[in-house]
Amino acid sequence: MKKIYFLILVFVIFFANAQTEGVLVLNEGGAGSNNAEISLISNQSVVTNNYFKINNNNATLGDTAQDIKIFGDKIFVVLNISNQIKVINKSDFSLITTISSNLDNPRYIAFSGNKFYVTNWGGSGSVNNYVAVFDLNTYAHETNISVGSGPEKIYSKDNRLYVLLKGGFGINQFMDIINISTNTVESQVNVGDFPHSIFEKDNFLYIMSSGNPYTSNSFGTFTIYNTTTQNTVSSTTFPAGTKPAYMDTDGTNIYYMKDASIYKTPIAAPSFSTTPIATAPITVTSYGTAYGFNVVNNTIYVADPQGYIAPGKIYTYDLQGTQQNTFTVSMLPNQVIAYSNASLSTVESPKASKLSLYPNPTSNKFFVQGLNNGNIQVYDVNGKMIIHAQYTQNGIDVSMLSKGVYIVKITDKNNSFTEKLIIK
Repeated sequence: MKKIYFLILVFVIFFANAQTEGVLVLNEGGAGSNNAEISLISNQSVVTNNYFKINNNNATLGDTAQDIKIFGDKIFVVLNISNQIKVINKSDFSLITTISSNLDNPRYIAFSGNKFYVTNWGGSGSVNNYVAVFDLNTYAHETNISVGSGPEKIYSKDNRLYVLLKGGFGINQFMDIINISTNTVESQVNVGDFPHSIFEKDNFLYIMSSGNPYTSNSFGTFTIYNTTTQNTVSSTTFPAGTKPAYMDTDGTNIYYMKDASIYKTPIAAPSFSTTPIATAPITVTSYGTAYGFNVVNNTIYVADPQGYIAPGKIYTYDLQGTQQNTFTVSMLPNQVIAYSNASLSTVESPKASKLSLYPNPTSNKFFVQGLNNGNIQVYDVNGKMIIHAQYTQNGIDVSMLSKGVYIVKITDKNNSFTEKLIIK
């Protein structure tokens, strides 16, 4: 009987020789000024402003950059007033395409399967609030999903989208839950006035709302929602006078801001202290303080709008609240994400790589063939590092991770490469 040999295609994500690692700062720019930009802060603390313009023949990014996400080998930038999404090659930062259809006051973006979803305020009428659905491969628009007023942050988990409704041109206090299979809102949960932040850990969503900014008797709310049972576990109102503005996590602790102060509490037993771990040197005004806040690779980043008239600043802190650096970026920095220009290539080879990850997909743990000890970093699709550990022969426990696609960076004294990991 004739033997048939199948040639195995091995997809390996590897780091290019001209590797760049650090964080990207999204600079919103002045509304109507068409001066949105991206800054790169390298791991060596070198700032490169106008990073998009430098890599795209002096082209402008657009007007009012609202959100930035990395998915696979592409960067997606949502431009609010431009009503566009710019898709950028992660490796060389060149523009791939501009999406301009079926966007009306776009805000934030999320990914699930072979689609991406964009929240839109629409016009001043509540009927215009929707989530636009696009094909991730062709960028073609597929449909719109009507939601409540002022859809903002959007989070993808299993077969659902969780959309925070901030109110847009008014006030809102709900989270719409969309079934991706039917593209319809299947339920709505009260999470407190002005919800602004959301993250997930171990099948629980953690949602923070600031309270109505126009009244003195509405304060922040912290909600925990179980995505398995689809019910609210707890809802806690902040102490009188507390209107938290931002929230992020390092996977173990919750970090949030009130005015210019940074607070910290454990995810396992959250409580809301009146004592901050740090206070950023930001001027507190009637229309705001910090303009952005993120925790990336065990560093806290606070964005200072500098009075909305000068190039913004980024202040960095360690997780205990000790200030590390100050960086000058561009106008109105509003978000910081992890970045590496690692490129994706397809290697056709009948032999296994010198280092290979298995089993993949997995639901419990993974091992690295050929690795005795080394450094393991696991990133989610937003570029956030969620596991950092030394490799042992017992493997790496990933049982706490949600189903989805992750990137694993593996480093020893002889090798450094990344590989896609699927949690099933």
